[in-house]
Amino acid sequence: MATFSFEHSVEGPASVETVWELWSDVSRWTEWDESLESVTLSGPFAEGSGGTMVIKGQGPISFTLTSVEPFAGFVDETSVPGALLRFTHRVERVGDGVRVTHSVVIEGQAAEFLGPVVTADLPDAVEALVKLAS
Repeated sequence: MATFSFEHSVEGPASVETVWELWSDVSRWTEWDESLESVTLSGPFAEGSGGTMVIKGQGPISFTLTSVEPFAGFVDETSVPGALLRFTHRVERVGDGVRVTHSVVIEGQAAEFLGPVVTADLPDAVEALVKLAS
């Protein structure tokens, strides 16, 4: 099975609590990820809850929160034809600020095709998240 992986970290003067607040309110994801039109979640920001995101120029895509560790990070998964996409989001204190890391692992026959498309704007989104949280 084909696999694609990518990771990007950004450090900045934000707090863990502020980053967590921006992550756990999915309606605010559009504030730091310009590729998103909207994001909704059915239920609390907790493991097992599912939601829908609309990527600009595309239709709605469903996702499920598969792991949630308050003030540390979360994992969400999306299944599309030919691939499973697993996004891991971590935050940790470093010095007077934080390090935010977003990583993506894509498995399946479409992994090598989807990887560069899915991750093209990920560094910009992480940078914007840390800036917004600062």
